[in-house]
Amino acid sequence: MAKVDGPLMSLEARGKIADAVVFFPWKGRHVVRQWLKPTNPMSIKQGYVRVALRAIGKEVSKIACIAKGGAVNSKLYNGIVAKTPAGLNWNAFQGQGVLARFISAGAFSTALFLADIAAYSTHAAKTAWDSQALALGLVSHTFPYGYTTAVSGGCQLYFGALAAYVHSASFGTQYTLDPTTYAASDVTAFGVAHTA
Repeated sequence: MAKVDGPLMSLEARGKIADAVVFFPWKGRHVVRQWLKPTNPMSIKQGYVRVALRAIGKEVSKIACIAKGGAVNSKLYNGIVAKTPAGLNWNAFQGQGVLARFISAGAFSTALFLADIAAYSTHAAKTAWDSQALALGLVSHTFPYGYTTAVSGGCQLYFGALAAYVHSASFGTQYTLDPTTYAASDVTAFGVAHTA
């Protein structure tokens, strides 16, 4: 991106010229760059990435709502905020944890995503995941392309536990137990950690 002073012989320029260049202010400076037509191919893999982001986003939003509305922040919220690296938002840190599970060789792997969905679907404590999600207000959602099967609230909560497990080195000993091995009592404790 080129930085310009007095673009087009003026003090300020905004907008595009044909489909070639775009002038706009950015961080208090006047800049110009090549115009790029926005694309949204809605590919299968893009759908998988978006449904994974939406699933963890729903769980993270419950942590945020409880943190904003409660008199005392949740144990999970306090743990995430305390360990989030400088310059990174706590919710991005939590989302990064679950997305890290779906990355293989630097690219999103639909196979890894489906493996975690299958692990949740056949989990011994699946009923506990679903009941805790219901108590937190997590509801299922579907996506129009890519992975089009409904992602239940219990699965969203499971993804949140996976994210906490990925970051367990940061959180300390609290989430070092792999969520694939959670008993119903562990699921309940994780659900309570959202609120207490």
